[in-house]
Amino acid sequence: MASFRKIDGKWEYRVRYKQGDKYKEKSKRGFKTKKEAQLAAAKVETDIEQFGFSENGEEYLDKFILDWLEVYKKPNLKPITYSVQERNVRLNIIPRWGKYRLKQINRTEYQKWLNKLTDKYSEGTIRRIHSIMNSALSSAVHDFNILYSNPIAKSKIPKKDKEEQLKYFTKKELEIFLSHCHPVKKSKYKHSIQYSVLFTLMSRTGLRIGEALALHWSDIEGDKLTINKNLVYPLNSTPYISTPKTKNSTRVIKLDDHVLFMLKRHKTNQKEMYLRYPTYKRPAEDLLFHQQDGRWLRTNVVRDYFKEVCKRAGLTILSPHALRHSHAVHLLESGASIKYVSNRLGHAGIKTTADTYLHITEKIENDAIEMYQQYLN
Repeated sequence: MASFRKIDGKWEYRVRYKQGDKYKEKSKRGFKTKKEAQLAAAKVETDIEQFGFSENGEEYLDKFILDWLEVYKKPNLKPITYSVQERNVRLNIIPRWGKYRLKQINRTEYQKWLNKLTDKYSEGTIRRIHSIMNSALSSAVHDFNILYSNPIAKSKIPKKDKEEQLKYFTKKELEIFLSHCHPVKKSKYKHSIQYSVLFTLMSRTGLRIGEALALHWSDIEGDKLTINKNLVYPLNSTPYISTPKTKNSTRVIKLDDHVLFMLKRHKTNQKEMYLRYPTYKRPAEDLLFHQQDGRWLRTNVVRDYFKEVCKRAGLTILSPHALRHSHAVHLLESGASIKYVSNRLGHAGIKTTADTYLHITEKIENDAIEMYQQYLN
């Protein structure tokens, strides 16, 4: 219900409305005539009746985006995907934009922020952060009608040099890395070859860390490996098995002779470990890799061990995901087709593979053209 009054020669409207269990009021003054105030108030009342609110971009970003995540995103996302998005909102978006009203966010200031993120994050991480923010503000426009337009819709993800961004081991570096994967002499379970086998498998198949840690012995049949699950180990939470990252991530790949040899050794070594160490427990399931207590091998433990091996080998400290990149690069350098590499890695499509390994595919293309010219001449 609107009320009007004249103050110092100017008209003011007040519209009182109920939002949830609380009553709110919206007012504005400065109208030359009562008619102008009535027309403006009528527009506000129409918005309230149609959309359930009267504010246009007045809500603070932190409240809006947290509500948006909890109510509209969480029910439709895998738990691990939601946790990644929530973490990016909490650690990156809210510290910078939380106390801005939605209508205060502008493209230039936002683009400067994206550009500055290149000092801290990879292009892929920046793209994920922007995707969350852009999606939230698009909802503010199209779903909730509290913004007239999305100010960051046309923002650009700053490009980084692809070769510099992509972290992988050369053939020689990988050989050095794998030669240092055995336990040190003073290790409690120094006879285990588990990490040597795990990292060999990842480096020669391109498996993601979650895919590798979810494997059972029953996933191997002859020289074929079936990848149809992913181990999710949330921070301070219980691990669980989820479906693979994308539809194409479910796949069957061929294992080379060296991997098969290492897996055979690993199976024998596991049995020896159960007999040699009373505290080394057999898991309830036929897990390919597991902790000494028989539970899933923790992803953070694997990452820490990986870094220690890098230090031990005198190599640049990378993450286990570098083994996936290494496998792709080595396949492409050996002459494998983009389509084969894409299928083997479980990418959503060939474009993903080509974009990720652009500098390698460009080199292959240049070499091919050079050989073609030599052939014609």
